[in-house]
Amino acid sequence: MGYAATVQFIVAMIIMMNPLGSLSVFIDLTKRFPLIYKQKTAVSCTITVVSLMLVSIWLGAGFLDLLGISMPSFRFAGGIILLLIGLSMLQSQESAVSHTPEDDEAAASSRSIAIVPLAIPLIVGPGTISTLVIASIDYPHTPLKLWLSGWCIILAFCSGLMLYYAHVIHRIVGESIIMVITRIMGMIIMSIAVGMLADGITGLIPALT
Repeated sequence: MGYAATVQFIVAMIIMMNPLGSLSVFIDLTKRFPLIYKQKTAVSCTITVVSLMLVSIWLGAGFLDLLGISMPSFRFAGGIILLLIGLSMLQSQESAVSHTPEDDEAAASSRSIAIVPLAIPLIVGPGTISTLVIASIDYPHTPLKLWLSGWCIILAFCSGLMLYYAHVIHRIVGESIIMVITRIMGMIIMSIAVGMLADGITGLIPALT
């Protein structure tokens, strides 16, 4: 796994995890809770995110084989998911693919929001899982999977750190800057999605190559 592939993976993961968007939702869902609860929620969310990512990397490909899903089909479906998410980000809207009002309603009646909706589907949603599974199939050897796992742990820790200090960061950055960055990320993720769609189509229809 070369430098360019590593950078592309990290950028795609950062965009799919959408740390600034997660930050806004975290603040909204925890605004009525004391600081100690918010910090505990951030820690629990980070642990859950790491677990989900590692499961996707190490068991995702085997799960697809068990279901009889081909890689081109999964890559094409993943491209559609990323395209929808990227389009929503470009419009500064919350994507229904990764987060719905029903998630907030479930969180309001729950004692802990760390797992749902924060860890899943907000941070580790369909787009994140698709990116991880595809990366694990493209780089199937154990050392490369360990490399991917290491970066996932780092990214999850950074995301958790942002949630831990959510209110401080939100006050410094501001809502307008978050919206601008989100739109830029949307353009990048749509570009990645187009590439995944193209690879999926050529895999499903070899005559196009």
